[in-house]
Order: sequence, then C-alpha cells, then structure tokens
Amino acid sequence: MYKLISNKIFKTVSAVLLGAALGAGSLPAGVPSVQAADTSLSARNQLLLDCGPGPAAPGYVRLLPSTLYKASPGYGFLNPKLVTGADRGTPDALRGDFCVPKSPLRADLPNGEYQVTVLSGDSAEASTTVVTAEASITADFTAAAGQFDQKTLTVPVTDRRLDLEFGGTAPRINAIEISRVHKFDFGPGAVEPGYTPVRQTTAYSASTGYGFSDVTKVTYGADRGAPDALRGDYLGASGASFLLDLPNGDYEVSLISGDQTEANLVDIKAEGIYRARALAAAAGEFSTANFNVAVIDGQLSIEVLGAVPRLNSLVVKKRPNRVKGDKPTAYLAGDSTVQTYNSRFYPQAGWGQKIGDYFTDGVIFANRAIGGRSSRSFVNDGRLDTILNEIRPGDYLFVQFGHNDASSNPERYAAPYTTYKEYLKMYLDGAKQRGATPVLVTPVGRRSWDANGLFKNDFPDHYAAMKQVAEEQNVQLLDLNARSIAFYNTVGIEETKALFLWLEPGVYPNFPNGVQDNTHFKEEGAVQIARLVTEGIRDLQLGIAAFIK
Repeated sequence: MYKLISNKIFKTVSAVLLGAALGAGSLPAGVPSVQAADTSLSARNQLLLDCGPGPAAPGYVRLLPSTLYKASPGYGFLNPKLVTGADRGTPDALRGDFCVPKSPLRADLPNGEYQVTVLSGDSAEASTTVVTAEASITADFTAAAGQFDQKTLTVPVTDRRLDLEFGGTAPRINAIEISRVHKFDFGPGAVEPGYTPVRQTTAYSASTGYGFSDVTKVTYGADRGAPDALRGDYLGASGASFLLDLPNGDYEVSLISGDQTEANLVDIKAEGIYRARALAAAAGEFSTANFNVAVIDGQLSIEVLGAVPRLNSLVVKKRPNRVKGDKPTAYLAGDSTVQTYNSRFYPQAGWGQKIGDYFTDGVIFANRAIGGRSSRSFVNDGRLDTILNEIRPGDYLFVQFGHNDASSNPERYAAPYTTYKEYLKMYLDGAKQRGATPVLVTPVGRRSWDANGLFKNDFPDHYAAMKQVAEEQNVQLLDLNARSIAFYNTVGIEETKALFLWLEPGVYPNFPNGVQDNTHFKEEGAVQIARLVTEGIRDLQLGIAAFIK
C-alpha cells in the first residue's frame, strides 16, 4: 500500500515543486506548503512554466513574454523584445494564453537527462511551431484553431543550461514542463554513463534524495563484468526498499533484473503494490519491468522480492501533466453498493451504474467501484493508483467507503479514527494534486432499524471519521448515509424490500433459490440511491450539477 501519511517523512529537497524552489508560482491544491531546504541548482527536479500574459495554472510558474533570463531565478528569454503573447481566456489557464517566441529560452539545470514536454496551440487560430532543444533535438507542432499539440523531447544537459529555440510560421507556446530523468545503476562494478551508482552502502538521506531504507538488508551483490556495465553487476535487498524523493505526480518506471551466471525469479512492488510477479530469466538473460505509478507523498518506494532478488538498474521518468478534458469525468471509488453489475447478476445493481441516467452527456461517469473493497484494500489492489494515472484537471473523484472498512477481515479493516482517515486522505491528496475535485460520500445506509422501528446508521464511527476528514481537509461531503436513512423512513420497513436484494425463489434465473440481502440493491433501489446522490451534487453546487437533467 502507499506509505501512510501519518508515518511518512516529507522530503523537502526534491519533493518541493520548482515553483517553490524558484521563489515564484504556487503549489497545486492539496500539496503541502513547505520551506525548501535547498533552493540551489541541485534542487531542481522539475520546472513547470505557464507561458503567456494570463494567470498561471495551479502549480506552474508564470513565464511572461517579458521574462528576461537572469542567474536568479535561472530561467527566461534571452531577448524578451522578440517575444509577444496573447491571452484568449479559454479553455483554461494553461491553454488560454501563450507566448509567440522569436528568442531562445534558457533554463539553468544540473547536468543530466531531461524530458521536455511542450504544449502548443491557440483557441482562436491555427498554429505551427518548431521547438529545438540544445541545437540538435527538434519537434514539430501543428494544431488547428481550438486544438493543442503536445510532444515530449528527451534532452541531455551537459553544460548546466537547457536552451530551447523556437520557429514555425505561427509559433505558439502555452506551457513547458521540464522533468529530470532519474537513472540508477546498482552493484559494485563499473557504472553505465549517465547513471547514478548505487552500492550496498547507499543509504537513503534527505540530502541526496535516494537510497535504501535499510542497508543492513542489502545482503549481497556481484560484478560479473559482462555483458555490459548496466547488466554486469547487481545488488540484492531482502526487506529493504529503494527510496527516491520526487515531486508528486505520475511516473513511468523501468527496471532490469537478472544475472549473467545464474537464473533469476523476482516480484516487483512499487508503493507497496505488486507491479510484476514471477519475472523469470535464465542465466545470462535479464527481465525487464515497465509500469506507471502515482506518487502522492513525495517519495517513490521500490521493492524487488524473491528468493534471491536482484536489481541491475532503475529508470524513473515523469509522465507529462494532463490537461483538462473536453468534458469532466466523475470517477467513482467505492464498494459493491456502488459498482456496476453485468447481466449475470440481474436484478442486482449499484448506484454508480444508474447515476449517469440523471445527467446529460456533458459529464462522463467512470465507475471504478468494486465489491468487497474498503478504503484500504482499494488502495492495496492498485485501484486508486489506476484512477490517479488517468484523472485530469477539472475531473471529480467521489469516494464512498465504510461498509467493508468495518469488517473483521484484516485485509479490509481500517480503524475509523486512524487508518481509515489516513487512507481517505490519500484519495483526497491524489485528486487535488492532479487538479481534480474530491468528494467524500458517507456509506449508504443498510436495511437496518432500531427498537423504535426507525432505520439506523450501522457505521457510526466510520461515518463520524469521514465527516472529520472532510472538515479537516476542507473538501465537500455528500452525506448519503443521512439521505438514504431519511428516505428509507419515508418508505417503511416492509416496503424497503422492494429496494434491496430481496428475491423470491424461482423468480430470477440468476438467483434461483432467492435471496434476502439487506445491504445490496435491486435496480429499483440503485435508481433511488442514484437520485439521492444527484440531489446531493445539486445541493453542494458542484460544477457538474449544471448537467443534471
């Protein structure tokens, strides 16, 4: 699972976005504001530039056409007199304005390999732009009016300066994202050019921002000398994680595991989630693993597991920030009361499969809820990670957990006022960091009543804990528990059987023996709960309320 928020140490050096390190711009919503321990060149892992005269997008540094390159802050145009710009105001802060540069742009950076992602376009006119990095690496951008082109260049920096030149018949630069590529060579042998060496004694420190969590568990390593510097040596660590401080965001991870003289079999974990299992390689062969991972706490954790787990190399690249979509997407994270069921389960249904019926096509609902999951197991399964690798600025994340968090199953249980709150905060942080709006949804009520014949809350502690999180984190709370219980009381105890999965034997082929279920819904119940959620969206005045039918 992700490292719990209460247990993590926030690593200030490389977890700080460059906007803070440069003394300009602002952090994205939900990212803790920290004082940079080091604002020098070596602290720069990421630089986000919003080009144009308009306001900067959250998390980006404002790069005006008039910004002259100076040693401090270490970026700008070499001749701003040759740069103009415009602010169209739409479709958003990042794409609504742009620079028209006829002067090179320079950014001071530590030597190394970088990914330079350029966003180019104009909401009012067609554009044609050419970007050349370090006088040798070129990309062409073409976009019709109202369209935007985005490409990434991989650029080596050898003189502590990145220079970008611009051309084209109608050049437009909306944004530039510069992200350092982290490359590590593990083992006692020769080091591959461009890679950082990692030895058995390389312990994590905040000053370097990388290393093993416990070097006493890095128990072996070898240098075979072949077939090359990268694969010729390796390290093995059982129970120790390799840690790397990173700005929060989404990353592409690639690693190599193997041995020139012995067979290899490993499992790979990142952020506590299995990313690859049983990667096998015969002697002289090497396994590779490539996967995406969402970082929400300022640090990536990698584990290589197995009887003799070998790690030869690791490469970590920042995935480009996503821009706002044409339509907002509402992601649903939840349990079986929310999930979408196929025809084999008819007439069982979750409210997540019915809520779209209350809205126009101006909003897209992506129901990722799955039965049997709690706030904890949804994270440990990698399902939150998948959402965070897709969600865009302007999207929504609705989070309903509580039923299974109260379970006695240790893989699901989350103590209400400790781990449950910490897991919920992961969802909130992840959504906010990516420019999306999180909404906490209290667990829907069950068909359960008290001695007075009134429906009751079966999850009082998790209910109270979720309300506390909403208040502490200043996020919207949709109280579905209270809304559903109030609705059940208007229907009546016996009559609510029509809402829940109460089926007579022989009526439905999927349930030939019938069923009496006071937790899950028939279609009729799912429709009514979806109605209550829709009313909650309207009452909270969320942006997608504009699309309610």
